[in-house]
Amino acid sequence: MEIELNEEQRIIVDSVRKFLAKEISPLVEEYESQSKLITKDIIKMLEPYGYASGLVAEEHGGLGLDFLSYCLMVEELSRTWASLRTMVTSSALVTKLLGRMGSPEQREKFLPPLLAMDELACFALTEPNVGSDTGSLETKAERDGDYYVINGTKTLITGGGLADLVLVYAQVKQPDGRKAITGFLVHKNESPFEARNIRKMGMHCSSLSELAFVDCRVPAANRLGQEGEGQRIALSGLNEGRVNVTFAVVGLGQAALEASIRYAQERVQFGKAIAGFQLVQEMIVEMALKVDTARLLGMRAALMLDSGVDCRREASFAKLYSTEAMVEVCNTAIQVHGGYGYTSEFPVERYFRDVRHLTMAEGTTQIQKLLLGREILGVSAFR
Repeated sequence: MEIELNEEQRIIVDSVRKFLAKEISPLVEEYESQSKLITKDIIKMLEPYGYASGLVAEEHGGLGLDFLSYCLMVEELSRTWASLRTMVTSSALVTKLLGRMGSPEQREKFLPPLLAMDELACFALTEPNVGSDTGSLETKAERDGDYYVINGTKTLITGGGLADLVLVYAQVKQPDGRKAITGFLVHKNESPFEARNIRKMGMHCSSLSELAFVDCRVPAANRLGQEGEGQRIALSGLNEGRVNVTFAVVGLGQAALEASIRYAQERVQFGKAIAGFQLVQEMIVEMALKVDTARLLGMRAALMLDSGVDCRREASFAKLYSTEAMVEVCNTAIQVHGGYGYTSEFPVERYFRDVRHLTMAEGTTQIQKLLLGREILGVSAFR
């Protein structure tokens, strides 16, 4: 498989990189040093570049970008500010699903403000007692005439504290007693819910939230798909999600590598720059190798997705390797910086804190290994 960017993709990367360097980078230090939450006006600045509309078809008001182009944009945003990246791509996930699977009425109602980045969305699947085992959701939705009444709690929801629209997954009891996972588009203005932000290790400028739905009345017209289709909808974008995370961590790894190269060239010890020390060179070469390998794995999977080829194995390989490798890269960046790397005087300690979360997003490292074991061996470790 030939992996080479076309002219349009090179233009996209160049324009996005220049914009982020000029308009977004100057904001990072102020916000991160004070752990200030990113506001909607900052997110709105990204609208012309397609961070919300990129993966939505042109007939629905989007840009209809190929997936690799969008992933390259994700890498650049993560390289600049990981907190902003996680807020933006979490909202874009719901926007993409709405564009693909929403009814014409739902798209007309919800898509315009999302595409304009005037409103944000979030994806609410995880619960206090439910992570990877999505079939065991405890949140319930009961039909009441033209409404569903939702009761339950979602947790670890990226962007939940700022979101206007939440894609909530809940169990709906069927006449035969069976429970069917179903998705609902819950807008806070018509179906209020409570949000509480959770303190966390990294990505201090993005919100990670617990959402409480107490007798939350949602119009039946806001149901996404049919009753029982929720799990299929939730899992439909897993491969894309895993490749998206791959490029998110690659962006952080690239930022850590660039910071380490700069520091090694400037820091003088024993009469010369530490870039001339063999062990420092070894660390930086290993960092660069891991970043390149992770990016290539991600590009392979992204190209397969663009070609409509099944890539469950390749997407999991990319997600598994890249997240673990970029934790190592960011950790090594701290070592290259020595004692300064442990301080907030340099950005590498932030890169390490920010990257650590992504070994768990879109399926943990351990889940990826079990999925790959099933793909390779033909034997499932799941029940």
